[in-house]
Amino acid sequence: MPDPQIAVAARQIYEHLNLEFATIWPEYDLDARIRALLIYAKELTETPSLVGDPDIDALPQAGWDQKGIYGATALISFFNFSGRMEAASGLPMDKIPPEVSFPEATSDS
Repeated sequence: MPDPQIAVAARQIYEHLNLEFATIWPEYDLDARIRALLIYAKELTETPSLVGDPDIDALPQAGWDQKGIYGATALISFFNFSGRMEAASGLPMDKIPPEVSFPEATSDS
């Protein structure tokens, strides 16, 4: 079952979402929980080896519980992994070459 904290955060972020959001989110009037999560996501994405206890400790102080922190970390890490795989393989972002076939992703009907 999805973590309700992450669902609420996603809805709040979605209200502000546009193409520039990834770079200008610090200018938005966001609640403390969302701001703490985005700071953590930025650190985990840009400098993962420097993320430490103070970065993690800021999340519960902003209202995140351990389950929410774990779920957010898993999602952030997955998207970072996916983006790095795309970059390393030379694939354009979010594009699968037409010659690649994934039978498990096709409908049986």
